[in-house]
Amino acid sequence: MTVTTLTMTPSLDLFGTTDHLVEDAKTRCRETGREPGGGGINVARNLHFLGNGVQAIFPAGGSTGDMIETMLGDESVPCRRVPVSHPTRQNLALTETATGRMFHLVFPGAELSEAEWHACESAIRDAGGNTRYLVLSGSLPPGVPENFYARLAEEAAGRSIRVVVDTSGRPLEPLLDSGVYLAKLNRKELAQLGYSGDWGTDSQLSFMAGLVESGVAQLLVVTQGAQGALMATASGERLRVTPPAVEIVSHVGAGDSFVSMMVHSLCRGRSEAEALAWGVAGAAATISTPGNRIPEEAQVHALFARIRR
Repeated sequence: MTVTTLTMTPSLDLFGTTDHLVEDAKTRCRETGREPGGGGINVARNLHFLGNGVQAIFPAGGSTGDMIETMLGDESVPCRRVPVSHPTRQNLALTETATGRMFHLVFPGAELSEAEWHACESAIRDAGGNTRYLVLSGSLPPGVPENFYARLAEEAAGRSIRVVVDTSGRPLEPLLDSGVYLAKLNRKELAQLGYSGDWGTDSQLSFMAGLVESGVAQLLVVTQGAQGALMATASGERLRVTPPAVEIVSHVGAGDSFVSMMVHSLCRGRSEAEALAWGVAGAAATISTPGNRIPEEAQVHALFARIRR
């Protein structure tokens, strides 16, 4: 079973530390790592690590794009790079060791021409024959129409491909009217869809169940940070899962790890409720380790055993 991921705003993620951030002067930093990043790329790397068949599709340009492609090759992650003219972005995650504060500096994706985003559409269609799940993850860069994901999702759903979405902003609403299987939101995105309650569990789940009944998605998940995640399903389930407390090292990639573990679990035939719990465990494992991906499976399994449902 193959999972295809699309990352329209890939990045090279740089990680560093400094003793203190200094205002109006140089802040001396130490680089602690660099990894290929962006929503779908993170998901693809995780799924490959977990033993799933996967292909990562992404537009990339310049020396940063070259580096991302090389790094994915070094990890043996199957990928297809769509060449573009503008250089791909770099993001920075910087930890101030004196205070433990972390700053995640995220830059906008490079603008794509019409021909370039059409090439991304073609790459997805070419991969469609072997795809069981299509993961559309991350923001859209300038130049790409707001309904870009929605068009891809509708076409994929028409071919019985399960579409998984994790995006925000203006592309979100048209996307959720296109046959999505699994949609992962956060509280801000739930509010964007009209929620105005008291943020209690029952209130959120009731609103989410209404969205599912209206056809927004078969599985609708809202992540809650340290409080875990909620899910409403087309079969009528309303679920809450809470992770154990962990020491936070880095939030980078936590949401992508959540999606990765859910998709991995569903590919393995686990129930939707189990998949939600594995997603929470994957996110908790990621925030408790450096970098932007799932750590060793043993750590995820240990956290899963402590999940509260």
